[in-house]
Amino acid sequence: MNQPFRSLLTASSGALLLLVLAACSVGSGGGGSEREIDLTAAIGSSAFIYDGPAPSTDEIQGFKTSFYDPLAADDRCGQCHTPGGTGSTMFVDQGDVNIAWQQALTVVNLLDPASSAVVTRVASGHNCWLGADDAATCATTITGYIERWAEGATEFVTEVKLLPRVPVQPGGTLILPPTLAEANALGLTLEDPTELLGLLNQYCSSCHSDSAQIPQSPFFASDNTTIAYDAVRQAIDLVDPASSRIVLRLDPELHNCWDSCPANATTLADAITRLANLITPTEVDPNLVISTAQVLEKDGIIANSGGRAETNLIAKWEFREGSGNTTADTSGVLPEIPLSLSGEYTWLGSWGIRLVNGKAQGSVAGSTKLHNLIAGTGEYTLEAWVAPNNVTQENAWILGYAGGPDSRNFLLSQTLYNYEAYNRSTVTDANSAGAPALTTLDDDERAQATLQHVVVTYDPVEGRKIYVNGEFTGDIDAAGGGLLNNWSEIYALVLGNSSNNAMPWAGTIKMVAVHNSALTPAQIQQNFDVGVGQKYFLMFSVSELLDLEGNCHVIETDGSRTNYCYIVFQASQFDDSSYLFEEPFFANINPSGSRVDFNLTGVRLGINGKLAAIGQAFINIDTAIGTDPGELSPILASTGSIIPLENGPDQDVFFIAFDQIAGASGPGFDGLVTGYWQSLVGEESPDIGMRTFDEINATFSALTGVPVASSVASNVTGKTVSETFNVIRRQLPSVEDFQAFMSSHHMAATQLAAAYCDALVQDVSLRQAIFPAAFDFGAAVADPGIDWRNNIVIPLVDRALNTGLVSAPYRSSIIDELELLITDSRDLKPYILSNGVFITDPDPAAHTKRDGLIYCANNSLCPASRTADVVKATCTAVLGSSATLMQ
Repeated sequence: MNQPFRSLLTASSGALLLLVLAACSVGSGGGGSEREIDLTAAIGSSAFIYDGPAPSTDEIQGFKTSFYDPLAADDRCGQCHTPGGTGSTMFVDQGDVNIAWQQALTVVNLLDPASSAVVTRVASGHNCWLGADDAATCATTITGYIERWAEGATEFVTEVKLLPRVPVQPGGTLILPPTLAEANALGLTLEDPTELLGLLNQYCSSCHSDSAQIPQSPFFASDNTTIAYDAVRQAIDLVDPASSRIVLRLDPELHNCWDSCPANATTLADAITRLANLITPTEVDPNLVISTAQVLEKDGIIANSGGRAETNLIAKWEFREGSGNTTADTSGVLPEIPLSLSGEYTWLGSWGIRLVNGKAQGSVAGSTKLHNLIAGTGEYTLEAWVAPNNVTQENAWILGYAGGPDSRNFLLSQTLYNYEAYNRSTVTDANSAGAPALTTLDDDERAQATLQHVVVTYDPVEGRKIYVNGEFTGDIDAAGGGLLNNWSEIYALVLGNSSNNAMPWAGTIKMVAVHNSALTPAQIQQNFDVGVGQKYFLMFSVSELLDLEGNCHVIETDGSRTNYCYIVFQASQFDDSSYLFEEPFFANINPSGSRVDFNLTGVRLGINGKLAAIGQAFINIDTAIGTDPGELSPILASTGSIIPLENGPDQDVFFIAFDQIAGASGPGFDGLVTGYWQSLVGEESPDIGMRTFDEINATFSALTGVPVASSVASNVTGKTVSETFNVIRRQLPSVEDFQAFMSSHHMAATQLAAAYCDALVQDVSLRQAIFPAAFDFGAAVADPGIDWRNNIVIPLVDRALNTGLVSAPYRSSIIDELELLITDSRDLKPYILSNGVFITDPDPAAHTKRDGLIYCANNSLCPASRTADVVKATCTAVLGSSATLMQ
């Protein structure tokens, strides 16, 4: 991910400037549309040939290629915003690009592209070339043009500038109760027809309900009031009800009002106000030592600063819109390929879409860009940030340029734990399917149900390569490279499914890009490090705690106070229900003053007046900080932390509390640093954990001496230990959390233990390294002269538990239990096998069988192999026990 910037910068003009990528505001979502897709419709600007004066500077040339050229055609902005047109600003003057540049500076904000007047005007419905319903997509497209212009603007600094924040004190936060029942208990029945949920259900359920004909998320108008309450939490502002998203959608946005938009907006705002008046503000514990407060979207400094390798980018989708059924191609390469969303999908507030049985698809006409631009280079890169919903789906299409399930130019898909890459070329199959697939190795389990950066490159020499999270998987393309001159021009780009909906993929897509070159490993690592989605720097002032006038704060001539000392986190909305905090550092942004030194111990995240109940991953920080004026400290912790979202990124108020800072101690400081333990359930983790699959395999190998790659096959299953491991690996524990251990894990571990013990007993040299050489594995099992305790049980126990690590009584009890397993002469389990099922023995006297392993059915004579089998079974009991599985 992005590293904090190591220097504080000023522009050449002396002004403090900040160049960032802008966030697109998130509105009410769209989802579940069954919109008809026209695969033949032409998308993009018609040809415009500029023949006016040449750009007078490199900056104007950058403006021309990034912003002017895509918008100057008559079917975009050129018909009006040029001399002779009806527009008031000639920002695409078709006769002189130099004049257009001067005019464009009056309607564009290079520091915050999304707030540009030209963007907000289009977002409000002004002349979107895709149609009024897709205004957000047109606005996102123009935002991308401005971002590319800004990245190349020579007089602007392309790194983030940390500027002093206005101090805000945490506390007095209004928080909705977690459940509808608790909210109603305050004294207001929200489902009442005149209250919030009742109003929304009455007037908005035709769209914003899970049962609507075309469901549009969020489902705050659902008939299921629990669903509705959970959805409305992020659409209302309790502090300023008139600024609530559902209010602004009515007025001024005029979105589906039921009669008078201003009156309808007031009705909803009043209902929110009545709810807010019943809630008691949450105050911060006065004993905490705290920073000032920050709100992500209101106070955060946008951290995205470019840095991606995109020299040969030809298409890119970032899913910024947050609503509607179209998403923009923000590559800036014409013709764009806006994608139409259909089926079951949900917008994410953190940029992205979640697909269940949906897809995003471009037109054939627009997708031709891929054919034309890749044909000229003969190579390409597919890049996607995705999070599969599960690892059980098969033949699930993530990204394809295809005509149908068996006709594609390229395809990235998922089958179980594997990613697969198909490519149609002169060296793959002739039926246009692009087979055989390049598939990641089963044992590597590359595909995981978490956010991953997946890249496929193709070049005519080496063919396909797959990279996951910046790492080459090592899988070699047996087909090799070839020519792409057999690609079809009549296919369409599709995400999340095939064009006929036969290959659905379930998961989240946060970004997709196509390049017409094969990115190098360094470029792929670079793009992985940059990350995805909208990120912010949250600057928490600690100037008040350090109290160093002239260094950490300055009293201005008007009596106001400027703070310069901050603990800074990189923060983002991780998904619809959580935030990600990572890479904290200390920033002394005072341009003058002197050095600041202090000790810091234990950093705790706070939200809405209280410490976060989970996600306190930074309490291990214990360091001495020293910085000169204008200097940033090293990263204070390399960990990241997820904390739950409550009211939304435009309302949740964050602060940080300290166990100890500059000599001041909070209630959490007892002279010791509290350890942080991984937990899957949000509770304190046990001190014990489980060995994971590779650890179990290595442990069994070390205890028995049998190599993990042993070629000795089991006498029962016919499989070697490595073959057994490959079969049951996915049944073994994949995480160390003790509370995630299941009976299926234990059964798999027992199977693997049996395979190792079988191989051990078969190999004379290996078993003599563990058991006394005098022990006769061919002796009759009932021979009373066999000393099972000393010859078999004790060597196994001491090997598994080591010596001196458990108390003598505990060791003795384990040995006793195992000896009893072998020699027990009782019949304590009177069951028989009947028709393949064990049932209570109807005639115990006729079927006496002592329980010990040395006894055979009905006390009959055991076969000669029984002694070796008893050793194998005892070994399996030891290896498959907590002695080896726990740590």
